[in-house]
Amino acid sequence: MNNERIKKIRAFNRYYTVWLEVMNKNYLKTELSWHEARVLYEIYIYQEISATELCEHLNMDKSYVSRIIGKFEKNQLLQREFIAGRKGVKRIWLTDKGKQQALQIDKNGNQQIADKFKNMDEKTCKRLCESMDLIEKILRENEEKGGRKNE
Repeated sequence: MNNERIKKIRAFNRYYTVWLEVMNKNYLKTELSWHEARVLYEIYIYQEISATELCEHLNMDKSYVSRIIGKFEKNQLLQREFIAGRKGVKRIWLTDKGKQQALQIDKNGNQQIADKFKNMDEKTCKRLCESMDLIEKILRENEEKGGRKNE
């Protein structure tokens, strides 16, 4: 890939993360950072996931995820227990308090997108969503060829 394409992709990524407000404190009107909100929501989606599976799924550092999980456990957002027959592996699930927070993240995320696109006409929104589908398809195809991880 040439340098101009690399610069273009990186510029878009910088624009998009600012546009999506992922760097803001209290992401989606919660007390959580973007990373924390994402981890909590993923645990909600993939109930009884293990920490290792969560790290692999999100492609996140194990020690960082471990600190987030510890914080969530301390704040009674989740519980963990060992899985029988799997040495040292714990399943993770959200408490009712954690589920409520995950649902609030989902609701606030939907509202954020609705607010950001409120002035966009339907035809333009459709084109944008089709472009997103294409981007995802291309990235998934590249991933299948081994182009995802920084190994």
